[in-house]
Amino acid sequence: MSKVFPSCASGAWYTSKINTSRPLPALSNHSSCSMLIIVYVGRTWVIMDAPLDAERQMIITEVQRFVDREVIPVAHELEHSDTYPFDLVEKLKKLGVFSATIPEAYGGLGFDFATYIQVVEELSRGWMSLAGIVNTHVLVAYMITAHGTGEQRQRFLPLMAEGDKRGGLCISEANAGSDVQAISMTAMRDGENYVLNGSKLWVTNGVHASIFAVLARTDSSVHPPYRGMSVFLVEKATPGLSVSRTFEKLGYKGVETAELVFDAVHVPAANLLGGIEGEGFKHAMSGLEVGRINVAARAVGLAQAAFNDAIKYAQQRSTFGKPIAQHQAIQLKLA
Repeated sequence: MSKVFPSCASGAWYTSKINTSRPLPALSNHSSCSMLIIVYVGRTWVIMDAPLDAERQMIITEVQRFVDREVIPVAHELEHSDTYPFDLVEKLKKLGVFSATIPEAYGGLGFDFATYIQVVEELSRGWMSLAGIVNTHVLVAYMITAHGTGEQRQRFLPLMAEGDKRGGLCISEANAGSDVQAISMTAMRDGENYVLNGSKLWVTNGVHASIFAVLARTDSSVHPPYRGMSVFLVEKATPGLSVSRTFEKLGYKGVETAELVFDAVHVPAANLLGGIEGEGFKHAMSGLEVGRINVAARAVGLAQAAFNDAIKYAQQRSTFGKPIAQHQAIQLKLA
């Protein structure tokens, strides 16, 4: 049971497995630029003050400024027009956001996830779709870092750290959503290649990503089925790979959600993640865990934006001769 408070930058808090029945201790006498990690052990709250180093704090502060100056003024228009934010993505590349969690040895910033979630919170405070563009890229980079061969890490991660080659994750199919073991896409060995056939749905960054982590069956006879799945790193320009359609959404616009078709796509055996068949289910699930960190941090950033707007409105809107922020009923809600 813990709470983590980035005490500078966004000022919001990220939460996981919280016991809300126990009151928190007073938060005082800590660094103005630190991560407060508060853990409930037995019957006692334990506070750990984890200072952020100067480089990490500089990045978070710069992202905060970027959101205030560049994102918030255009987010409304981009959301309603469902326009991919090319200009903002270019600026995210310059800020190093796409390289945030990639190890320094491969050209990344090498940030831990505690720092990464603060970046995601800030982006979501401005426009949640930006966090979606970053999410699949970061989780695919993580899959390569954690499970890829040395050659795969050397080949893909420096390109991904630059941000020009961004990642996408291909798991879901028409008849396989949460039930990942039900996927039907196949990858059959053919000499020095694998031949991929099938289609994938709901692919975030399906149009603008360049490197896809694709889950497919390499052995349809094994049981349980997940033991016959493997992940392949497929580059967008590979013949036979195409985007068949994109999906309109009620929200979460500006970031595309697409269907990708793999029609006899020949992928080098060297692109089998980790170089071993049958490990793909575990690889994909580990990537999704990183994605869940992003989604949780998005919720915090979005809530922070709503709270900020609520305070601003309460200070501007007047009833009975004074701003509604001065009415106790509103103060209780905001508190």
